[in-house]
Amino acid sequence: MRRTLTALALLTAAAAQAATVSVFTNLADWQAAVTGAVQTQDFSGYATGTSLFGETLLPGMTLTANTQRLEVFGPDLEAFALGGRGGGNVYYEGQYTLPYRAVALDIGSFESIPGNGSTAVDTGQLVFTFSDGSTELLEIAGNATGANIFIGVVADFAITSFRWNEAHEASGGNEETTLDNLRVALRGEGNGNTVPLPGTLPLVALTLGALPLARRRR
Repeated sequence: MRRTLTALALLTAAAAQAATVSVFTNLADWQAAVTGAVQTQDFSGYATGTSLFGETLLPGMTLTANTQRLEVFGPDLEAFALGGRGGGNVYYEGQYTLPYRAVALDIGSFESIPGNGSTAVDTGQLVFTFSDGSTELLEIAGNATGANIFIGVVADFAITSFRWNEAHEASGGNEETTLDNLRVALRGEGNGNTVPLPGTLPLVALTLGALPLARRRR
């Protein structure tokens, strides 16, 4: 009995501390949920063709891709991964070494036109990872124009990374996309770790409180 209660207490405490995540598809709504200062990288300070591999784009933030090149591209100055899309496994990956609890990005050039196999025929996958080890998977659909798609998250644990897995065309290769307007915010004070949310505290306390009771009954 004691062993069972101990395991239950640990599992309950772990569940209580899993990252709580809010997802936004509108910049204004995301900004309203952020209490810390927002920093933005729109690549306007870079020349076209600048390689982004190994670049610190924002304090504590880097961007990579599993392609041959990753550079500032086109008149709109966006991050673009070049080469290797025929295999259908292209992704961008952002890494955060500072305890940002609110991040956002724009996904651009993501066309999905019904019946047009040279545009996306499925969704892309955007995965955020948090300092408690949990993840948040978002299925993102393209649009008919390739207009930027805003995605922002706010969490109670630090965000350690995101990975954007591009959607596929009918050929099996990836639909080309760009990334732009990378945004970060600390969402107020703190080191990126957190305690259980108030609503979960009574459950944890009740479960842990059962341990001494079990000992006395023995």
